[in-house]
Amino acid sequence: MRDRLERMVLRFALQDRVGFAGFVEVVEKIWAENHVLVMSSRYEGLPLTIVEAMLCARPIVATDVGGNAEIVEDGVTGFLADSPTVSSMTKTLERLWNRRSDLEEMGKAAAKSIREHVPPNPVRVLSEKLKRHIYIA
Repeated sequence: MRDRLERMVLRFALQDRVGFAGFVEVVEKIWAENHVLVMSSRYEGLPLTIVEAMLCARPIVATDVGGNAEIVEDGVTGFLADSPTVSSMTKTLERLWNRRSDLEEMGKAAAKSIREHVPPNPVRVLSEKLKRHIYIA
């Protein structure tokens, strides 16, 4: 969809404000340059992007869909929009703006919270659970 998105940027004359970094191997580099993750999805599972941003001590603005509310605590680790609509997202972004001086503390709370939800090596945890339930003759 990159081509389509780039055309939208041109159409709305946003070249000076929107860029496409492409693949970035080290996720921490992304969050060293960005302060908040805005996830305006209409439907989701539990996006890894939210987990990555929280691990890098960044607050989240997301819609209350899928598993977002399971890990984003409204007003503490970020902000949840009531619904995936423009008006709800606008209100939520205004709440973020009004609390912009709290973003660093919210990011720290996000990092602490996500470490309580996600183990340091989730692949190993899953592998161990699978091993206990697999019978090999």
